[in-house]
Amino acid sequence: MLLKEILDIRGLTNYKIKLVRHNVNREYIKKIMNNGNFNLYQSVHKTNIFKGYDYIITFTNLERTKASLYGVYKVKGVEKIQELPEEICFIKEPESWDKGPFYKYRIEEVNLLSDLKKRLVIDWGAATRSWHQKKLNKEVIEIFPVGFVKTFPGYQNVILSFKELSRIVNNPDSNREWKSALSSVYGVYLILDITDGKQYVGSAYGEEGIWGRWKCYVKTKHGNNKLLIDLLKSDPDRYKHFQFSILDILPITSMKEEVINLESITKEKLGSNVFGLNAN
Repeated sequence: MLLKEILDIRGLTNYKIKLVRHNVNREYIKKIMNNGNFNLYQSVHKTNIFKGYDYIITFTNLERTKASLYGVYKVKGVEKIQELPEEICFIKEPESWDKGPFYKYRIEEVNLLSDLKKRLVIDWGAATRSWHQKKLNKEVIEIFPVGFVKTFPGYQNVILSFKELSRIVNNPDSNREWKSALSSVYGVYLILDITDGKQYVGSAYGEEGIWGRWKCYVKTKHGNNKLLIDLLKSDPDRYKHFQFSILDILPITSMKEEVINLESITKEKLGSNVFGLNAN
């Protein structure tokens, strides 16, 4: 199946559409997304690249030439501006932009293809350096099941927001790769409070390994950890700012004492007892 065929089925046959593929692995893009300014970023350009287009369909990069659907946006107008909005002015250097003028589009996300967001994967093609294209006959590689969050990136690359972790845990069938990987190992993990940078180091050595331990956080928000409980008493929504990652993994046949010892060493290295969220 081709992307164009899906667009035709959804009633987008007679519109001018441009495809965009953003490389969200770049650090400054991550910063923009974490600050909630991604749509502002993709609405400002050095040249008038969306002139005459009705919609833009945004994808984010995956491995090799794959791209995952991020959203569909209606182009409602454009204006010339001399200065970039303050929230994204730091992109000048990494984007190699000089002085204005710039083109700022009024774009509005619409519900078209919203049911396929982060589920539809296409092959962008060999010209991945061409981050915006008008070619619509892209091959559809995969459509992930409802409830799918994202592909498992390998243990050392796991970084999950609490929202992402919750969706993964609550949709295990749609995220089988995550459940299989996390339940097959013990390990030491990190919870980062992105509001102030404080860290909690924990370990998983019980039933279902890391998967079982992280399920507890989804259920309780605090995992029965003393300082996290205290933190949520004073700020009940703080868990929404927790970020989960894996520091070390051990075979699920490891002794409990091995895992706890590794956890203790990691706490000492990171100072999470003195400056972080570990009570002991």
